[in-house]
Amino acid sequence: MNRRQFLGAAATSVIVPTLTAAQSAAPGGISPTTQPKTDELAPPPDGVEYFTEDRLQKAIDTTIPTDNIQFEVATFTFNPWHPSPYMEKIFGKGWTEYETMRMARPQFPGHYQPKRPLWGCFNEADPQWAAHEIDLAASAGINAFMIDWYWHEGTMFYHEQLEQGLLKAPNKDKMKFAVMWANHHWPNLYPAPEYGEEATLLPQNYSEPDMDRVCEYLIEHYFTQSNYWKIKGKPVFGVFWGDHLAQHFTPAGLHKIWDGWQARAQKAGLDGIHFQSCAQYNEKSPLVESGYDSVTDYHAFAGGPKGKTSPYVAMCENAIKRWDQRWKQREKSKLPYFPEVPVGWDNSPRYGKNAHVFVNRTSDQYERLLRAAKHFVAAKKIDPPIIYTGAWNEWTEDHYLLPDEVHGYSYLEAVKRQFPRT
Repeated sequence: MNRRQFLGAAATSVIVPTLTAAQSAAPGGISPTTQPKTDELAPPPDGVEYFTEDRLQKAIDTTIPTDNIQFEVATFTFNPWHPSPYMEKIFGKGWTEYETMRMARPQFPGHYQPKRPLWGCFNEADPQWAAHEIDLAASAGINAFMIDWYWHEGTMFYHEQLEQGLLKAPNKDKMKFAVMWANHHWPNLYPAPEYGEEATLLPQNYSEPDMDRVCEYLIEHYFTQSNYWKIKGKPVFGVFWGDHLAQHFTPAGLHKIWDGWQARAQKAGLDGIHFQSCAQYNEKSPLVESGYDSVTDYHAFAGGPKGKTSPYVAMCENAIKRWDQRWKQREKSKLPYFPEVPVGWDNSPRYGKNAHVFVNRTSDQYERLLRAAKHFVAAKKIDPPIIYTGAWNEWTEDHYLLPDEVHGYSYLEAVKRQFPRT
């Protein structure tokens, strides 16, 4: 199938996928010949806006050499694709967000919904399936999973993917991992209401004793793992909503808490902790004062007006602009900024007709954006040279690298071409 063919009537089907693990065995990795290379693809149809080579060169200086840079590649993972006891109490035995994915419907002609994972709806908390994911990511040149981690005053969910799946996989040492505390209020998006605000299932609150509990849990269960991801020798701890913590404790108060964590980590035999703000901050955010060591983006460009569509080229060009904006903020804070390359955006499985959908995304456009990120890192001499590839498995936001029935493995092959493992 030509990966640049845009979806027609077939994409508007409302047939609900019923794929299971037995229907499609997961491969151990990517074959370099399973999909056509970028230069073998046909030109886009007339009238379709596209992130072409010309637009790439206008958006960023592509003459800056990148060949001698050993990039480190990380990808965010969102992990509701297994039964988790807390969510089962709310939605019923066996519930996963695959249910939300399955129930999605096209909102306009040519809209690819519902998504159909090529591997079927597998259980990511099964160590054998986790091993397949590790093999696939490693074969694509990805070095680390940055895993969404949920803690609400001791209430945890979705951690089973990590603790029962990835950390028990027989090949776990092939892939590094870190956790990002997704410290936002947890809303009911399954689906969100057509009118009004979604209900809050679990608010996010803080206290100093609870922060101590978080630190103890992280050190005991994660930071001391042999494959925990480190930046300059320190385990990376991401925070989704960095400003929220600073607002609660004050920047100085949060810095003091992080200092306490550093001491605990050193007592456990670690060199300390690398604190990273991953989203929900701006140019006025007191990141240095709060004790953060670096910044990135969970999604370099998403959201947008309700019930509208935008071309993927707009996401590409705005992502590059956002990197520049973040870098200017970095010049003030002096914190390293690591760019993130967004795959796509379509939250219609959750928001229906109120969604904002980026259309006409393809792997060759995504590969150009990966190249842009490499030139950005080279131009800014970012140390270490880390790039986030966007999300691994955000099926209900159209932000995923895992193979589906339309794009196949083409996105992971794009990653592999740009970041070959030596």
